[in-house]
Amino acid sequence: MEIRGEEVLLPVSAVSAYPRPHWLQGRVFGSLQEPTWRSQGLRVAYEDACKICAREQEKAGLHVLTDGVQYYDWEAPGYQLEPIFHYITENLGGCAPYGPPGQGVKYRPFYQSIIKSKITWERPIFEGVVMTMQNATDQPFKVAFLGPAQQSVIVKDEYYGDQIAMARDFAIALNTELKYLVDIGLEAVQLIDVLPPYTTDMWQIEMQNILFDGVDATKFWHVCYGSVDGQRDVFDNHATAMMALFKESPADVIHLEMANKGYDELPAFRDFPTDKVLGVGVIDTKDMQVETPELVEARIRGALEVVPPDRLLIAPDCGLGYFSRTVAYAKLRAMGQAADNVRRAL
Repeated sequence: MEIRGEEVLLPVSAVSAYPRPHWLQGRVFGSLQEPTWRSQGLRVAYEDACKICAREQEKAGLHVLTDGVQYYDWEAPGYQLEPIFHYITENLGGCAPYGPPGQGVKYRPFYQSIIKSKITWERPIFEGVVMTMQNATDQPFKVAFLGPAQQSVIVKDEYYGDQIAMARDFAIALNTELKYLVDIGLEAVQLIDVLPPYTTDMWQIEMQNILFDGVDATKFWHVCYGSVDGQRDVFDNHATAMMALFKESPADVIHLEMANKGYDELPAFRDFPTDKVLGVGVIDTKDMQVETPELVEARIRGALEVVPPDRLLIAPDCGLGYFSRTVAYAKLRAMGQAADNVRRAL
């Protein structure tokens, strides 16, 4: 995989969330009608937390870092201000917060945003994240976000009456955001998507093409099998059915959970498109037990039987935000050490 113009064999990256230090509490960034930073005290604490997050990833041997979503309350997953579901809609025009509860028992604590009018980009959403991480590390890092197709199924639509039209405006707004972030120096972006295991309708790829149009950055696509409070939503296998989406996607890297599912989907990736990098989950993000480097090495070698080392990215299954910092770092360290051992042996 090419990183900053150089080929890196078996690069290592996290997904998104990483546990926050106990002294960083509450929401850091304001919503659309608030200041970007809720207070200068929170800003300083957040900047310090990002430095810790970046440093621990560097020590663990990661090549593309994540901001760790340090700007939201991962230590309080039951709160209504849950980052994955609301942060973007609370910073776009046309969206109103505090709608009805989410659907299903697990999502009932999280309210739905309401679409009241045309969705528009109003101001930078992740600017504070990018500027903070630029001061925290010299390594490349990515900003992760829910994409337009996913956003279209977790909101209450009172304006469009057409899911695809609504998703298209989400895509246009987020494309403006991504171009802005790249202009200020962001090198990688990561789409987080729970939708493909449930539907393989190709309009999702149309939305990705709009989303990533003209975005000069490495494009990651994390297909998520669910991770709210450490719980998985998808138990059966969908990789074969999703392959048509993967082949048409403009993403450079496509990553899926595999460790928790026991790698029973891995053989399907013999048909994975050869112009893309496959991100394989080798760390179980729903298990408190820290993997040994030897176990992770075996998982990497198993993946190498399907995808060659120049097209394989090593990553956890999902985000590590619900773990303690001790466990999260130990899991990253085992992953980085294992990847290094396999890389040296190749």
